[in-house]
Amino acid sequence: MKMTARRYGAEVAIAKNRMAYVLSLLAMMLMLIPAGVFAAETPIPAEMQFHTIVDTAFVQQYVKIPKPADVMIIDSRPANKFGEGYIPTAVSIPDSQFEKMASQLPENKNALLIFYCGGLHCPLSHKSAKKAEALGYKNVKVFAEGMPGWKKAGNAPAISVEMIATMMNSGDNYMLVDSRPTKKFLEGSIPSAISLPDSKFMDKLVMLPAGKDVPLIFFCGGYACPLSHKSAAKAKLLGYSKIMIAEAGYPGWKEQFGAAAAVAVKAGAQEGSVDIPWFEKTMKENPAAILLVDVRDAAEFAQGHMKNAVNIPVDALEKNIASLSADKPIVFVCASGARSGEAYYMVRDMRPEIKDVFYLEAETTYNADGTFEIKTHK
Repeated sequence: MKMTARRYGAEVAIAKNRMAYVLSLLAMMLMLIPAGVFAAETPIPAEMQFHTIVDTAFVQQYVKIPKPADVMIIDSRPANKFGEGYIPTAVSIPDSQFEKMASQLPENKNALLIFYCGGLHCPLSHKSAKKAEALGYKNVKVFAEGMPGWKKAGNAPAISVEMIATMMNSGDNYMLVDSRPTKKFLEGSIPSAISLPDSKFMDKLVMLPAGKDVPLIFFCGGYACPLSHKSAAKAKLLGYSKIMIAEAGYPGWKEQFGAAAAVAVKAGAQEGSVDIPWFEKTMKENPAAILLVDVRDAAEFAQGHMKNAVNIPVDALEKNIASLSADKPIVFVCASGARSGEAYYMVRDMRPEIKDVFYLEAETTYNADGTFEIKTHK
């Protein structure tokens, strides 16, 4: 018994020494982590917090079109942050402007108000919630995880049409999807958009990019239109990881930027071809002025393509030809001019009302970063 007790005591001592060693290592590792790494997730002081906090699941049940009666989701961040991305259906009432904008709150004092801002470290939503309660609102909540928590849970954010314009001008890689019926699309749409009606979403999956990490921006007929929300939900189920909704839709785009302006395309020497110097200049200065359609296979497109290009393989073009917008010039591209030329003649035969359609007659090499090199045929 004495040997057993002695051995037990020794083992306990060894275990304690090991634990002390592990704890010392952890302490050293924590000291090596740069200051501020954990600050972003540090909750605000308890005395600043609002008394009723809700989670993502609670907010999700109210994010739908049409909006539930007597419910308002409110973004308390500055207006510029709201434009970069917000919880769909939310309204922007920055805490700094609360007193000036309080008239936007519901008349019904029993309405559900859900305030949010930039995450657990952000006090703005808590401040606004307290102000709303002081005005007599009786059903006020704070979604403390805010926008970071919303996106972390895999939910699609909404963005402004101004943000889309910024992405266009920056040459960002994305796909802009018009979820309205094709008839509406043909009457006018946001530049660079493809037509993928929500009612035909599952039948036209070939229109979507092969890469699941390509940003998809869905829009339709404005804030009251549910089609973009429905399509975004379907895209999420398909595994696309970067989904956004432009709730203002085409009406918001027209109000802000007007209808698509006509562009005079300079033709090349061969029938239907586009002048290469003009094309290169346009791609550099104003790529949104044309609808650029890459008719190579999806695997080729995934390896590298021009920024703002839409991928519709030539083999799939005939059944998707109605999705092509006629409100601005169309330029087809491929690797050599063969498939793009085929696409050109197909559109001329099947969509004769589209007058401004062209193709790039050249050898084109595409890079993963969106750059490209064009060599004219000798």
